Amino acid sequence: MKKNILSVLAILFISLISFAQYAFAVGSAGFENATFSAKALGQSNAVVAQADEPAAISYNPAGIANLPGFQFQPNLSLISSFTYYKSSIQPDTTSSGTIVPIPTGYMTLNPGDFLDDRIAFGIGSDSPFGLSNKYDGGSGIVHYTGWVNYLKMYTIKPTVSFKLFDWLSIGGGPIWYRVMDYGGIQAYPNRLVVVTSPDGQVRLNLAGNHWGWQVGALAKPHKMHQFGFYFRSPVVIQTRGLAKVENSGFTTGGRFETGVDEKLPLPLNFTFAYAFKPNDKATVETDFGYTKWSIFKRANVNHNPTNVTALDNTILTAIGPADKDYSNGFSAHLGGNYKFTDRFTLMGGSLFYWKVVPKDHFIPAVPDSHRLAFSIGTSYKISKYLVADLSYFTLFVLHRKIDNTIGNAVSSSVDGKYRGYLQELTVSLTYKWDDLFKRFGRNAGIGEEKAAISEKPAVT
Repeated sequence: MKKNILSVLAILFISLISFAQYAFAVGSAGFENATFSAKALGQSNAVVAQADEPAAISYNPAGIANLPGFQFQPNLSLISSFTYYKSSIQPDTTSSGTIVPIPTGYMTLNPGDFLDDRIAFGIGSDSPFGLSNKYDGGSGIVHYTGWVNYLKMYTIKPTVSFKLFDWLSIGGGPIWYRVMDYGGIQAYPNRLVVVTSPDGQVRLNLAGNHWGWQVGALAKPHKMHQFGFYFRSPVVIQTRGLAKVENSGFTTGGRFETGVDEKLPLPLNFTFAYAFKPNDKATVETDFGYTKWSIFKRANVNHNPTNVTALDNTILTAIGPADKDYSNGFSAHLGGNYKFTDRFTLMGGSLFYWKVVPKDHFIPAVPDSHRLAFSIGTSYKISKYLVADLSYFTLFVLHRKIDNTIGNAVSSSVDGKYRGYLQELTVSLTYKWDDLFKRFGRNAGIGEEKAAISEKPAVT
């Protein structure tokens, strides 16, 4: 009888329990985090047709062919996000607004005359996907669906760019994804078997890595018009780690841990962009992006059932699979900049993301909805070799009303109204040695013409 009840518990939790992601959604909803530089975010990421900084490695690597000499760009973003829930059936709640630091860094190298000023190299590191989400564990809407969720990762992007013509360049390279810690914490109800038993807890910690690739193109057919294109490949990262079960009502000692694995799908993306430069001081750009989030069908946490008892296996089976069935995402960006002086530039922009999480599979860990954002930024040329950028980005997760069956079986309905808010402050420094190879080339005699007639006096 006890085993039958446990089987029912497992079935109930197939759709209820998941370690789904909530992320900053600075990218394309879902859990993408397109945080690269202050210059990009200051224009609401409407920069694919400009691509005139080292961070272009991450949004249009073709652009680095136009960056002279050696350039190094470290960036730091501070992100804080909130989710607000309101309902007549559950107490109102708000997610924590912990400030999350996200560092990125890029370096480019253009040998100039050594390679006919046609080829440039670069390498970058950032975190294009990520999550940091925490609720009050006692809140009914998140208690069984995950009150802590995290995805800590970084990439390494070696890049090469070719200038095919003076007006056209292409670039790209591999992307190495490293997931350091992926998982979360959630509860499961012992009380469904023993009414007086307190809830148990499951914690997942997984890691993994995989290769992907990216490519971009940048065309400047006219001094007033520029076009950009970017493509990033899809990737499925096989993560492995531990599931730690605590306060189990079915296990001797109340706790155990075992190895588990889960596939983490990351979607492909492509973006088309157009920039208009009416004069030497102003630029206006619009970008349209598509992200194939439909790659995220299910979240399956797998384990070896022979390594645990039958009752423990029931608990682990309840963690997954969980249907996701995300839809494909679209984004529209509008941004620009105006150069007031040779040193000072002002930037601004706005963007809109369409939601990707379906209503039937919505849980508070992923409070997805349409998103509207605004940004402002400044750029100041401190010296010939140093430029500082600063941006402020604010995003509104628009109201969404949810009515589904998740959590109904354990009186933990997630139905209600959700909205969210995110703000991000980013600072960038770009160190430039534009003439580094020109100086080296002159010292080596590269590019200098030899005298046709010797100037040495004739011997008499």
